[in-house]
Amino acid sequence: MNLIPGNAQWIGARPEQQDAFGFAGCAAQGATLPGGVLVVLADGMGGLQEGRAASQIAVKTMLATYAAQPAATPVPEALDQALQAANRAVHELAQATAGVGQVGTTLIAAAVRDGRLFWIGVGDSRLYRYRAADHSLTPCNEDHTLANALWPQVAAGVLQADDIASHPDRDALTSFLGLPAIPQVDGSRRPLRLEAGDRLLLCSDGVDGVLSREELADPLAGDPQTAAEELIAMLRMRALAHQDNATVALLACEANGERPTAHTRRIAHRPHPIRRIAVWFIVLLLTGGGIGFGLLWWQGRTDVPPITLPVPL
Repeated sequence: MNLIPGNAQWIGARPEQQDAFGFAGCAAQGATLPGGVLVVLADGMGGLQEGRAASQIAVKTMLATYAAQPAATPVPEALDQALQAANRAVHELAQATAGVGQVGTTLIAAAVRDGRLFWIGVGDSRLYRYRAADHSLTPCNEDHTLANALWPQVAAGVLQADDIASHPDRDALTSFLGLPAIPQVDGSRRPLRLEAGDRLLLCSDGVDGVLSREELADPLAGDPQTAAEELIAMLRMRALAHQDNATVALLACEANGERPTAHTRRIAHRPHPIRRIAVWFIVLLLTGGGIGFGLLWWQGRTDVPPITLPVPL
């Protein structure tokens, strides 16, 4: 199976980019390599200090530690060891800077070996599996947020769902890297068999928290680099006043010797109101006077280059 990467990133409305990502076992831009691949994405905690440094050191340490594991090491064990090393690195950063509890980052990592997917995650960065056969987008990992921690109380009748929806701290993280021990870790209990046409989408909450599941799935059938750039472009069009850092890392799974075909949009999105007005204005002018218009689309480059390492998988 060919594993073809893609990525895109945007600083949003924040003063600095605190997301980081990296690939191991393949190049970050458009390479087609069979075999094992590791993808890591981290979101430095904007409310804490040193968020940018925390996410970058977590990704770098995760990739390097995973690459250093013996080839015979089971993937779940290798992922856990790499995650623990990443936590120690961020914890040491906290001790050397703002203090423990004041420096942290989320992390989600996806490893593919022999056509099987393994993952491990802490925090609220997301991993999705897209399946081309039914255009479905399935979340793989669970978020470590206060809202998720409170849901058992809803099931027990102690709280109402509305209580969680209105809770001011519902998005607060209950687990992140940078503490002496990681409070919660979510990982694959068994590997997930991948099929040709599948896509793996890793994204920070600046993407997952803004775009709907349909919008996330819409461009994924095609080329992964084009899809990643389109997802970020959709966020740019929203131009939210408080847009968080946004990062997308993709892996396209294709049969050996094949590459993704051009993307054909399957879901008709409702245009932004300003765009609808612009369309009608152009139609009227073209009808009345035959005036042509040109559109210039500017695509900014990613804010933080990916970290890449070879991995002997």
